[in-house]
Amino acid sequence: MRTLELALPPSPPSLIPSFNYNNSAARTLGNDVRTNFDVQLLLRKPKRQKSEPVVVIQQPPQIQTQKSTPRCSTSDILRLMDSLSLPGNEDLYSCLAKESARENDRRGAYELQVHIMKSSIRPTTTFVNRLLLMHVSCGRLDITRQMFDKMPRRDFHSWAIVFLGCIETGDYEDAALLFVSMLKHSKNGAFKIPSWIMGCVLKACAMSRDLALGKQVHGLCQKLGFIDDEDSYLSGSLIRFYGEFRCLEDANLVLRQLSSANTVVWAAKVTNDYREGEFQEVIRDFIEMGKHGVKKNVSVFSNVLKACTWVGDGGRSGPQVHANAIKLGFESDCLIQCRLIEMYGKYGKVKEAEQVFKSRKDETSDSCWNAMVACYMQNGFYIEAIKLLHQMKATGIKSHDMLLNETHF
Repeated sequence: MRTLELALPPSPPSLIPSFNYNNSAARTLGNDVRTNFDVQLLLRKPKRQKSEPVVVIQQPPQIQTQKSTPRCSTSDILRLMDSLSLPGNEDLYSCLAKESARENDRRGAYELQVHIMKSSIRPTTTFVNRLLLMHVSCGRLDITRQMFDKMPRRDFHSWAIVFLGCIETGDYEDAALLFVSMLKHSKNGAFKIPSWIMGCVLKACAMSRDLALGKQVHGLCQKLGFIDDEDSYLSGSLIRFYGEFRCLEDANLVLRQLSSANTVVWAAKVTNDYREGEFQEVIRDFIEMGKHGVKKNVSVFSNVLKACTWVGDGGRSGPQVHANAIKLGFESDCLIQCRLIEMYGKYGKVKEAEQVFKSRKDETSDSCWNAMVACYMQNGFYIEAIKLLHQMKATGIKSHDMLLNETHF
């Protein structure tokens, strides 16, 4: 029977001090933290005075704040186990692995790995998956890959942890290669790949500019029946993927294959159309969403208002979108307010922009302030722009350097 080996590359000196594995296990690592609780009382002898009536002034009771007890780290617990000669087991090590992952404790994760390697336990696949997740959470993908490569048996969770670790750290090419290997492994009947993994693969293909692999993933999704009305995440991922490569026909084909597209899918299409400069199409998308009763979100409103800024219809579409935002309760969103100020400023409607600016609830958002200053300057209201810049400076709100240069402030 093959035993599971746990690989651990040497840690950088900046992370872990030098170890002497030949010494006893009770030796501690690093410097001990000593806390001094000695209290010195300052005493003085009172002067002899004549007896006088004593007036007792009652001081209000002082509220003693309880000092927070420092938490024991994984390293502390391991040193305590060594000093007491306590053996470890999978349950205890799993709890320590969860703690190290939650606290992003690289040192504790490394020392836990060393402690497990020196123990006599035979780790199961589930236990090793916990260690893989711990190292991924601590940003040590190098340790994760070496452990993964030496695993004699891997389940879906093993592949998924390493794959998502590559996505998280931006190693998109490695993630795509790992997915191909995962497919070969899954053909042997080891496990089934869920649909949400396909969405992550499409992101990796888009970021690594691998259009061919993305199309193959699309075909595999159709073969497995993953593309349907219920899985909006995968459908939206496909539309965004084709939008990254400016393949709008393929993106629209995905949308037409759905009998009832939801907000996620339509938001992806609106983003693609705006990116390609199809501003009139963006407004048509917005109208179609209303006809089909699809809920709109902040992303949709933001892109549609930006499209209204550039569509060149004399500013007729913008107020209608503004009215729809008020109806649906998006007028108080900071991003939407910024887009409205920009849109009204583009068409010279300074009064409308001022009304939006004054209705804001977040007084500290610099985006609305800068948008209003740009609106003033764009329409020749330079005095108002300078006054607003003075007010921003007085309240500590940062202004864009370009605006300062234009006003010579």
